[in-house]
Amino acid sequence: MGRSKLPANAIELDDVARCLLRELERDARASFAALGRRVGLSPPAVAERMRRLEDLGLITGYRAMLDPARLGRPITAIVRMRVTPEHYPWAKRLIDASPEIMECHHVTGEDAFVLKLVVATVEDIDQVISRFAPHAATSTSIVLSTLVADRPMTEL
Repeated sequence: MGRSKLPANAIELDDVARCLLRELERDARASFAALGRRVGLSPPAVAERMRRLEDLGLITGYRAMLDPARLGRPITAIVRMRVTPEHYPWAKRLIDASPEIMECHHVTGEDAFVLKLVVATVEDIDQVISRFAPHAATSTSIVLSTLVADRPMTEL
């Protein structure tokens, strides 16, 4: 499958930058020396490339990936929420105040938001969606298994 035409705001990358990003997605903790060996650059050249990619806004951060189940939150749920436009500010404040919500997407269609929750119990899901009940209609699905999670962007 060929690459699709890039939007105007996309950043063109050379093969070395693409390779460097692929290696970073595999292991963001790798040293500049280790990355350099993998992509054929010196450690200072890797550091400079990474600084440029950060300055361009292509690399937006580095973080540890945590296992919610190991942290006592084994249940993931997807909540679709329908809210009228006048209730968006209220919904956004409540979403911001709900630490169980790991992701929130403002979407097109009948639903206004799609939320991803991680919780300890089904009762916790009920508590979260009950907070939205006064001004929103929700539809909830509990995730049975995840087929794809955090797919590397460099595979696009």
